[in-house]
Parts: sequence; structure tokens; C-alpha cells
Amino acid sequence: MLTRKGGIYLSKNTLVEVYLDFTKDIYLDSIDYEPDWDFSLQTVTNKLGISPTNTQKVGEWANSKRQYGHTQWKYSTGKIETLDFDMALNKVVDTFKDKVDVINELKQELGLRTSFRAVTYVYDGMSPGYSFPFNVMKFLISINTATEIDEYVYGFVEENIDD
Repeated sequence: MLTRKGGIYLSKNTLVEVYLDFTKDIYLDSIDYEPDWDFSLQTVTNKLGISPTNTQKVGEWANSKRQYGHTQWKYSTGKIETLDFDMALNKVVDTFKDKVDVINELKQELGLRTSFRAVTYVYDGMSPGYSFPFNVMKFLISINTATEIDEYVYGFVEENIDD
């Protein structure tokens, strides 16, 4: 069961979110001047033919106290209640597997980098098995993208074991 309280999802079961995002690759810029963190979100959307699930634009207000420091185009599975890590990875890979050339062109033309991230929200010690199928690894290599996994653990209580 997944319920939302404020900006936080509450669940009695483990959640997995996987996403691919595009941001400006500041390491391509010269260190002699302030890097340009902006790019056209519409260009990325049009060339991919895929709508993002979330975007942020440098200078826009994230909330009443903070502005975004960079532009980001993001496609996410959203939080899925599952222990099937491979399935969640493949939801994103299957969406983009026929777009490898377009992704690489966008990265070159706009000076972007991509990130592939998996975030798990583990409840009561029920963590998914973390593995990357070959098709996922091939896809990530084909777009020259590193992977990150973040894990947040909630409500885990160790049992007392008498020796």
C-alpha cells in the first residue's frame, strides 16, 4: 500500500525508482569562466520523442527559498512497490533502447551528460536483490553512462539473538 503524506510516500513495502536524466556536463567547459548549466529542455524532448516525467530549469524556484542551480531533463519510473529490481531497470531501458544514437547526438551537440540512477526505499529489511542484466549494462555502455544506486532503509529492527 502506497500513501502520500506531504511530499513523502509512506509504504509498508519496499519501493524502487529508476531514472535516466540529462544535465549539462560542466567538465566539458573551460575552467576559465563560470560554467553554463542551462540547455533547451524542448530540444531534448523533441529529439527523443519522449516526454520527461520531471524537468527543472536553472534559475527557476524549487520552493519559496531555493532556486535550481542547474537544468535537468528526467524520465523516471516513479516509485514502484516491488522487490523486482531488474523489472524496474528494464522499464527505463526499454523506453530508451532504440534511442541510443539520438542520446549520443544530444550529448555531443548540447554538451550533456546522462545519469542512470536506481533508488530503493527499503522497509522492514526487505531489500531487493541488486543485479544488472546484460541488456541494461550494454545500454549503459552504449550511451557512456555511469550508474548510481541509493538505498534508504526504514523501520528495520534487528532481532535479539541469544547466544
